[in-house]
Amino acid sequence: MRLPYAVDDARAAVEAVGQDINRPDAARWRAMTADDERLQQTYRALGMLIKQVEVSFLKRRAELRAFEGNRMEYRQAASEYEEWKSRTVHFANRARERRAELEHRVRLLTRNRAIDEVRTTLRTLAQAVADHRDAIRSSGREETTADRLLWVRLDILPHGTLADLVSGRPAPERGHQ
Repeated sequence: MRLPYAVDDARAAVEAVGQDINRPDAARWRAMTADDERLQQTYRALGMLIKQVEVSFLKRRAELRAFEGNRMEYRQAASEYEEWKSRTVHFANRARERRAELEHRVRLLTRNRAIDEVRTTLRTLAQAVADHRDAIRSSGREETTADRLLWVRLDILPHGTLADLVSGRPAPERGHQ
């Protein structure tokens, strides 16, 4: 199923997700969660819906407390509020359930992205250290004790040598010490 809104259209996503909570459609839900971008969009839309419901509760409760009118009018307003509250609590619970269904997949995506960012940062750092080492050695300058200690430390990392980090090669298997 093709969704009628773009991946960057948050407002349309919130509206579509809200409609799907009210009138579930398995094909539409699969499309909303099929790939990484749609999954994250739907997860964010559910979060926004839940926040909107919370704001609505605060607003409606405040309106009921501030209600001015006779006792019979107040009872009518309180009755309407309770009916609205019942429907809205059901909606919010469904939204929370749907969001909980997606949480594990979204967490995996986020964690994988964070791991990739750390790996890229570590490779950049390793490349800078390797460039520094090569520059010192090629210029004939004297290596300092700090330089040598850093290079040795990087070469005995449990996950490979400095060259492995720079190249992105997997670390060779090492025996247990």
